[in-house]
Amino acid sequence: MKKFFFLPAFFLLAGIVFAQTDSILNIPLSNYVKDDRFDKYQLTLALFLTQGDTIYSMDFEGTREAKPIVIKRPPGYQIYAYGNVFFSGTKNDYNPGYVSVLVASPYNKHPHLFIDQNQNFDFTDDPRFTMPYYEEEAVEIELANEKNKDGRIKLVLTRNKLYGQKYDFKKQLDEYYATAYKGRKFVGMEYTYREQRYITRAGLVLQGKESFKIALMDCNANGIYNDPGIDKILFANVRDSLMDATNPLNFVHIQKLGKRSYFEKNDQLYEVIEADAAGKFIRIKPSTDQIDFDRITIGKKVPKVNFTLVKGQKLKLKKLRRKEVYLYFGNKTSKNFRSDTMMLRQIAALDSNRLKVICVLYVNKSYELRIFNTDAQPNYLLAYGTKELSNKLGINSLPQTLYLGKRRRVKKYGLNPADFLGEWIKNNP
Repeated sequence: MKKFFFLPAFFLLAGIVFAQTDSILNIPLSNYVKDDRFDKYQLTLALFLTQGDTIYSMDFEGTREAKPIVIKRPPGYQIYAYGNVFFSGTKNDYNPGYVSVLVASPYNKHPHLFIDQNQNFDFTDDPRFTMPYYEEEAVEIELANEKNKDGRIKLVLTRNKLYGQKYDFKKQLDEYYATAYKGRKFVGMEYTYREQRYITRAGLVLQGKESFKIALMDCNANGIYNDPGIDKILFANVRDSLMDATNPLNFVHIQKLGKRSYFEKNDQLYEVIEADAAGKFIRIKPSTDQIDFDRITIGKKVPKVNFTLVKGQKLKLKKLRRKEVYLYFGNKTSKNFRSDTMMLRQIAALDSNRLKVICVLYVNKSYELRIFNTDAQPNYLLAYGTKELSNKLGINSLPQTLYLGKRRRVKKYGLNPADFLGEWIKNNP
């Protein structure tokens, strides 16, 4: 039996191992990690003042009738406010898919928050959290699925910082809540909290010289990480700082019961043997099954796609119909990116009259492509990678390649630059 050890600094998993048994890799998903939306979205935990011992159910901006709910408040406070956080792992009759929170002394520097984890609207039997002031450390709260207590997500709450240039934004939100939730008294944006959430658990795959991040994402926020057709398996390069759940190049969905889940990473196909419901581990194995991932059949034409080149000019693929085209899809953190792009230079110099080389680079910011162009001074075409482009051309992972014959006909997927160079030289002496 072979053992593979985690990198000591990665996800703070020093000393944890996963084993390979009959080619099955058991990967612990020991830590919550940020997905691409964690810092991007500005979600607010809106708070409204209670009316005595009564709060109201969510009416979703007047789309349904708000129902009064009698609650039990913890004693010792003069002012109380309430709100709701999205979590579909527990149920109540008033706010399906949400959990109510009560904030005592909401106008104080450090209010107390009670979250109704057992959904009985009795806040005296719930844990108490002291909420942070503006620049203070966030409060983190875990919510557990009522049927699987190990299945959890984590909420991160910080005081909304709305000063300086954000004054107009604050005014607009104050007016919005006053208009959309009539009959309730909104506490004001400066007394609310920004809500972020950890719904992704990740680990590291190590197999010989191969390494990449893998994660399970609880897309419907119910504390269960393997809901078929809903939850996702994410994968990323070791150097990537975030798990991207929006780009199909970086995830697959958990398949419905009776169907096997597969994903491709670094030219290797993997089959998912088991994804833990609580998101604590995933079991995968390398596979030689024939999975096409919606690739275009050999000999068929690819769609008439357009590329946006580094300086903004457009290139229609059909204009290259009299040439063969070698397409390389990657990003700067892709496996072997440096050596691959050096090889692309050699390929592009082979025979520009018969062969065109296009490097499709996926970047977070457009200026990153311009910087690469300035640094690398490529002799091949450099284009922006987009979701639309990868979908149309049957590209489902990075790095990936597509070799086209004349008139946009597919000759081969997955021929890495070194192998392509060898084949071209062999077939074109």
